[in-house]
Amino acid sequence: MFNSKKNMIRYCILFIASSFFSCVKDLGEGDPKTIPSDLIVIAQGSFTNGAHVTTGIVKLSRDTFGKRFLVFENLKTDPGPDIRIWAAEDRDAKNYIQLSKTVQLGNYKIDVPSDFDATKKPHILIWCKAFSVLFGGAQLK
Repeated sequence: MFNSKKNMIRYCILFIASSFFSCVKDLGEGDPKTIPSDLIVIAQGSFTNGAHVTTGIVKLSRDTFGKRFLVFENLKTDPGPDIRIWAAEDRDAKNYIQLSKTVQLGNYKIDVPSDFDATKKPHILIWCKAFSVLFGGAQLK
């Protein structure tokens, strides 16, 4: 079937690449109308690239009732097959917790668990779980 080991390797690479790109989901656009105007910023950070260009700002904020959110502003990153939002001790996802199974582009907010401690897990990561790849990350300060 394969004329040489070199051709077999080419077909394997082509198969893996086509499998990866066929399961990549486009990212939806966030809805800025879901962000209350009276949020108080506790900490914030700017995204820097991981394996993909990722830009924007993330803010840990709370409302007047004390409920906390992560607010994403102008978030841009590439689509991926299984990207999520994690909080971790470092950019290598040490002791991470998952904050969301979905990532959107633009401006939006997500709820933060009441037991989330940003001093212990200050790195907000856009992470591809399927391939263990950091798309980009921001450190809350």
